[in-house]
Amino acid sequence: MKKIKLILGFVIYTGLAAAQSGTENGLNAGQVNVVQDYKPTLADAIKINTNPAINDSAALIPKIDYSNINKVFITDFKVEPITPAKMKGEPLQKLNNNYAKVGFGNYFTSNLEAYIGSGRSKKMNYAFSGKHFASAGNIKDQGYAGFSENNLKAQTSFFVPDHTIHVNGMYKNNSVHFYGFDKDSNEVKPTYTKSQNRQIYNLIDFNASLLQNTQNEAILYHEFNAGFYNYRDKFKNQENSFNMLAAIGKKVGKELYGGRLLFNYFGNQSSPDSSEGAIFTINPFVKTYGKGWNARLGINVVIETDEGKTYFLPDLSGKYNIVEDILSVYADIKGYSYRNSFRSLTATNPFISPAINFRTSTVKLDAVGGVRGNINQHLYFNVNAGYKIIDSLALFVNTPHLIDTLQSAFQVIYDNAKVARFYGELGYVMDNKITVAGWLAFNQYTMERQLNPWQLPALEAGVKGTYNLGDKIILGLDIFYVGTRYAKISQFDKFTTTGIDFKITERKMNGFVDANINAEYRYTKKLAAFVRLNNLAAQQYQIWNNYPSQRINGLLGINFSF
Repeated sequence: MKKIKLILGFVIYTGLAAAQSGTENGLNAGQVNVVQDYKPTLADAIKINTNPAINDSAALIPKIDYSNINKVFITDFKVEPITPAKMKGEPLQKLNNNYAKVGFGNYFTSNLEAYIGSGRSKKMNYAFSGKHFASAGNIKDQGYAGFSENNLKAQTSFFVPDHTIHVNGMYKNNSVHFYGFDKDSNEVKPTYTKSQNRQIYNLIDFNASLLQNTQNEAILYHEFNAGFYNYRDKFKNQENSFNMLAAIGKKVGKELYGGRLLFNYFGNQSSPDSSEGAIFTINPFVKTYGKGWNARLGINVVIETDEGKTYFLPDLSGKYNIVEDILSVYADIKGYSYRNSFRSLTATNPFISPAINFRTSTVKLDAVGGVRGNINQHLYFNVNAGYKIIDSLALFVNTPHLIDTLQSAFQVIYDNAKVARFYGELGYVMDNKITVAGWLAFNQYTMERQLNPWQLPALEAGVKGTYNLGDKIILGLDIFYVGTRYAKISQFDKFTTTGIDFKITERKMNGFVDANINAEYRYTKKLAAFVRLNNLAAQQYQIWNNYPSQRINGLLGINFSF
């Protein structure tokens, strides 16, 4: 280490000494000798190339030739199965199988109802019900207007493999009083007793059906229904009826090919005469569908035995969705026949004379087309127009004055008619709180022989709504309007060699509005109180000619489940 330090020191010292010696000589030290004249020279310049050059941005893509190497890589990765999530089923809501209702009101009105059920079962269920509704009140300046409706019903269903069997039976006992009379022709109120002007109707009805409850395209769909009833009145007029329906179908691709066979027999035994008749209907059809549309193409071959006629009537329908679940158009073109039976006529007008003329009505054409849809999630509408051709439309007219001086009963007459009609409906639904629906129906009748469609209105309209306040208070409103009607009045004119001539006049029956309200207070889920008020305007409008309605009437009661 000491040697290195000595060497470095010597070198530094020598350098400093040499530098000192040069400084002392200065710029004058030394001598310069010129041996020739100065000749300047210019070196060649370096030229810059300013020619334009093209810079091509397109890259040259070399052509690559390759081939796939087919080689399978075997892996031993194994997917472990994922255990599916298990959801615990929610318990079924407990049902109250039994229900009862008790109510009383003015005009000595009483309402009793009871329902008993078996509850849920995978094998079978049954139910029994009974209902009584009656009024014993009088109507001013009229006869006794009391009535009663009583019925008992039992039904059961059996669930067997691929099928459901339904069996039910019913008994009804209804009574009315012929309290109406023609005040224009009778200055004195009739003095009939309650029993003298009373009519009683009894019905015994049984039905059974076999329905397929599985969707199996490999086999024929099938359905069968049969029923029988006996209907009679106080005067020993009675009607026995048997009906049967059998249906089969087979789906092939998008088409369903099927057919129905309907049979209805009616046997009537009345005081002036007895009659019987049957209606056979053979209905082959095919149903098909596509994206947003469906259609039914069929025909009804109707055979009426009482008049010996056969009709070939249409059975066509279709629907097309312009906007799915929002707007659709539809059309139906049908034809069919039905019997104006003792049961159906008295259900419409219970004040008819026991001497009834029974006949089959044939609707040769019932065509309707319309539009239905949803304006938004709460508002819906349905509008349609149609045209109907009916042979033997049943009409109710008062019995001739000479035969029935009071004109308290009605006869049934028939006439051919053509009906142009319009129907519109607008509704609003908000959850389970508010439901409101309004409708209007207009029918323009063109009669073949009669002056008017007796007792039938041209215009009907109504509004119905409910309001649910927290499932605690339920309010309901029902308002309907029935337009002007006309009644046929037959008065004695003169005797002729062939019989009696009657003078035919018509009586105008003004339109009316009827408003009804109801309210229910649910004290608990099983116990509730209710009140119902009818005919709030207290109008004594005509239900049928000479038959005014009761004025405001109400019902107050409770209902409970157990």
